[in-house]
Amino acid sequence: MEVDSSRISLRPVKLTDVDDFMLWAGDDQVTRNLRWKTTTSKEEALTFIKDVCIPHPWRRSICIDDRSIGFISVFPWSGDDRCKADIGYGISTKYWGQGITTRAVKIALSQLFKDFPDLVRLQAFVDEENKASQRVLEKTGFQREGLLRKYTFIKGRLVDSSRISLRPFKLTDVDDFMLWAGDDQVTRNLTWKTFTSKEEALTFIKDVCIPHPWHRSICIDDRSIGFISVFPWSGDDRCKADIGYGIATKYWGQGITTRVVKIALSQVFKDFPDLVRLQAFVYVENKASQRVLDKAGFQREGLLRKYTFVKGRLVDLLLYSVLSTDSLPTDPQGSA
Repeated sequence: MEVDSSRISLRPVKLTDVDDFMLWAGDDQVTRNLRWKTTTSKEEALTFIKDVCIPHPWRRSICIDDRSIGFISVFPWSGDDRCKADIGYGISTKYWGQGITTRAVKIALSQLFKDFPDLVRLQAFVDEENKASQRVLEKTGFQREGLLRKYTFIKGRLVDSSRISLRPFKLTDVDDFMLWAGDDQVTRNLTWKTFTSKEEALTFIKDVCIPHPWHRSICIDDRSIGFISVFPWSGDDRCKADIGYGIATKYWGQGITTRVVKIALSQVFKDFPDLVRLQAFVYVENKASQRVLDKAGFQREGLLRKYTFVKGRLVDLLLYSVLSTDSLPTDPQGSA
C-alpha cells in the first residue's frame, strides 16, 4: 500500500536525524546497493552526517512525517562538466515497494534544475542486478542509455584494474586536477589548501608536481582523479621517504587508493636505491586512509601527540611505515 504522498518530504540532513539514520544506514540490505559501507555505531553515523551529509552540495533526507527514512543526493560536476550531475538514493527496507523512492526522485527533479542553473544532464549509475532502482528511474522519466561494462570498483570489488594507472603529471591535466583539488572534502586531509582557480592549478602543476622527485597522477583511462607522492629525504636520512595521496570523492571506498599504493610500493624502492623506510603520517580521524595503509602492508608504529601544525591547527598524527625488507604486497599487473 502506498504512503500518502503529502507525508513525504525532502529536507537537509540534521544531526538530530542520527537515530533514524542508523535504522536504515545500519542495514546491510540498504547499503549493499550503495558505495558506502554499513554504519555500525551512532558515533560513526554522527561523523558521517557532520562531515559528509551536511556540507554536501545537494544531499537530502527522505522523510515521512519529518522522520528520516533514507536519502537522495545529487553531486554536480564542475568546470566544463558543470552541465551534468550524478544522482543517488537509498531508503529503509520497511518502505520498499511503496512508491516512496519514485516520489522522492520526482520531488528532487522539481527542485534541482532550479538549484543548479548550469545543469542540463542528470545521470544515474545502477547495479545491473538492481531491478527496483531501474524501475524507479523509468517511472520518473529517466532514459536507459546503455550498459557500462567493467566500469568501476564498488566496495573493493575489482571490476577492471587495467583502467587504473600512475604517471607523471602534465599541464593538460589541469581541468581534471581542478575537479578533485578544488574539493574541500579531498583537501581537508591534505597539508595544501583547496584550489580555487585554473591559473593557480596550472602554476602548482608546473612548479610543484612536474619537478617533484616522485609525484604521480592517479588515473582512470589516463584521466587524473588524484595524486600519490613520495618525497625522499637526503644526506644521512636518505634511507627514508614520506608518502602521501588523495583521490576524488567520487572514487572513495572503491579500493582504488589501496591499489595505487601497492603500485607505488612496487616502484619506489627500485626508483630510490638507498630507500629502506617509507612512512606515512595520518590524521587520527582519517580512518579510511588508515585502512588503505593497513591493506597495503604498512605497520602502525604509534601516535605522535601534538606533532605539527596543519592549516593553523596543532594536530596529533598516526605514524605508519613499511620497510624494503618487509614482505611487500604484490601488484597483480606489475608496475603501471
